Amino acid sequence: MSGLLRLCTAGSVDDGKSTLIGRLLYESRAVYEDQLSSVRAASRNRGAGPIDFSLFTDGLRAEREQGITIDVAYRYFATARRKFILADTPGHEQYTRNMATGASTADLAILLVDARHGIRDQTRRHARIARLLGITNFVLAVNKMDLVGFDRSVYESIRDGFAGLLDGATLHAIPLSALHGDNVVAPSSETPWFTGAPLLEYLETVSVDRAAADHPFRFPVQLVVRPSHDFRGYAGQIAAGTIRPGDPITVWPSGRATRVKRIVTWDGDLALAHAPMSVTLTLEDEVDISRGDLLA
Repeated sequence: MSGLLRLCTAGSVDDGKSTLIGRLLYESRAVYEDQLSSVRAASRNRGAGPIDFSLFTDGLRAEREQGITIDVAYRYFATARRKFILADTPGHEQYTRNMATGASTADLAILLVDARHGIRDQTRRHARIARLLGITNFVLAVNKMDLVGFDRSVYESIRDGFAGLLDGATLHAIPLSALHGDNVVAPSSETPWFTGAPLLEYLETVSVDRAAADHPFRFPVQLVVRPSHDFRGYAGQIAAGTIRPGDPITVWPSGRATRVKRIVTWDGDLALAHAPMSVTLTLEDEVDISRGDLLA
């Protein structure tokens, strides 16, 4: 399977999203030597061992100081079989809007779960947001399996717990350790009971559904546009479906209902827009909307 795959990470705070992405970048040799030297130096300063893989994506000073992801971090890498764009999204509840922004252009979501803690509320929230945005392909990465002794029953309990959470979607579960690399790029000897593909192999071969125009309308707001006092527009890329002036929409999470007034582009107004077009929408009513909200 060739072509570009856009994917995002999702899950609760400290489940290892940034570490997993850093491990993928490192193992696929998508890290420049100067960046590797910088991360090694920063890792020594933090006492995190030879390489703190999370630092390959946690680029803001506040992120490195606090050891968390705040904004969406995009990284590009390629293997011999496929090209990838990764969106590493924050796990903290207060940054959920940024997670929605990162998921809005993804073909596939990697849901991380800490094997010690199981499925948490924020994990469920991220899964439902990704599904709401039209994502139909999910990887359930049961991370930190090394901390539970690679216990098969722990993995199966978490996998089965997700069974009814993503109706209509494809779910591929993988037991792994992002820190040590188990089942990330190559099969792990620690999990002889797992016969599925490791993470990178699965990402290289998965087929994704891009017939987004046939799905219900989903429009994550990327930017509020205010060039003058008499214009307020909401810019973004249509994640799924089609839209016309006059169509009713609902703003989430507020639940406020209104109608589309105009579909604005650089080349003029449109009578119809569909996924994956990037447009600016104006609405009939004054509604409190900000980046990360969803129009549906």
